[in-house]
Amino acid sequence: MTILFSKNKRRFLRLTAYHLLKYKVCGDEKNKEGVLSFVRNISAGGVLFHSAEYIKPKSVLELNINFPSSPDAIKVNARVLRSKSMKIGGFDVAVEFLDLKDDYKNTINKRIANTFDKTREGVMKFVASIFIFLGVIAGIIAVSIKFNLIPAIFFSAIVWLNIVNTLLLFSMAISLITIRTNN
Repeated sequence: MTILFSKNKRRFLRLTAYHLLKYKVCGDEKNKEGVLSFVRNISAGGVLFHSAEYIKPKSVLELNINFPSSPDAIKVNARVLRSKSMKIGGFDVAVEFLDLKDDYKNTINKRIANTFDKTREGVMKFVASIFIFLGVIAGIIAVSIKFNLIPAIFFSAIVWLNIVNTLLLFSMAISLITIRTNN
């Protein structure tokens, strides 16, 4: 049986992002400086990052995350949930934050919301431009039929002009929705 839709059990939205991260296993005296790595995705609840080494689940880490919209590195303790081996080498390490400050949570959540808003706006603009393009094509067909440049294709010139009007109205409606959601 194929499941088409599933309920997202995550408490926080995740953002695919590639930021520098430095981690250190608490209590590990071998590596006092920490290990440089990179984030694969982040939320206000945790982070998924790449590691060259296996880190045992339930280990506590000290993280320093270079997050562009934060003036300073995000410093937080985190617990390892899982360490998954990657085919290309290394491990994907999923951690949950233990003591993330509220201002850092807000920074992360604002970045995620801003990214989703820009994505939605981009999709809406793309759809509106498709309707405009189709309207132009339908207009060209209508004019060509009107001046007998091509035979009536499926419909008369009047019907094609109605299609143009409908497509352009859809485009304007989408543009207005985009403007409305941005204000």
